[in-house]
Amino acid sequence: MNRRTRAIVVGTPPVLCALIGLTHPLELTAATSEYWRNMHLALIPIFPLIGAAAWLLARQAGRSYGLLAALFGYGFAIFYTALDILAGVAGGALVTAGQSPEPVFAIARLLGPIGVLCLVLGCVVAGAAAFRIAGVTTLPGTFLACIGAALLQPGHIYAGLGTLAMLLLGGGFVVLALQTAHPKVNPTA
Repeated sequence: MNRRTRAIVVGTPPVLCALIGLTHPLELTAATSEYWRNMHLALIPIFPLIGAAAWLLARQAGRSYGLLAALFGYGFAIFYTALDILAGVAGGALVTAGQSPEPVFAIARLLGPIGVLCLVLGCVVAGAAAFRIAGVTTLPGTFLACIGAALLQPGHIYAGLGTLAMLLLGGGFVVLALQTAHPKVNPTA
């Protein structure tokens, strides 16, 4: 995969989440519940691709980096998607039916931080792999991706902090993809 294609592949999912997040209702109410539910249904296939991006970047430095990033990407995909299915899809459906979403929100609040931690760790691994390939030029991309991943916990993809989180994450991924296009080492480990 050439560097431009890799940059597009790793940068597109966070940017899509940022754009969708601009329409994320600030509160789940009877008036917003159907849109809330449907928006989260649309996000189900997008969030796991963010975890896969860390793997795609890390695997360039060797099998061990790729496996570790894949493990953390999988953790993000499972736990953060579970958060979205519970708080987004089920929460919206419950409010549409006139019921309280609190039982599913309580479970989602437990799972979300695990997913975010996995994403942060996946970004750290991708950054370490990129550093192995291209050296210090990869530090800005690593920093952007890690900060974006960490901000996902308080910001989700809500307009404002969540949009910033997704754009930093995507920007960091793109920088890492572009910086590792011309490796300085032979990634055989």
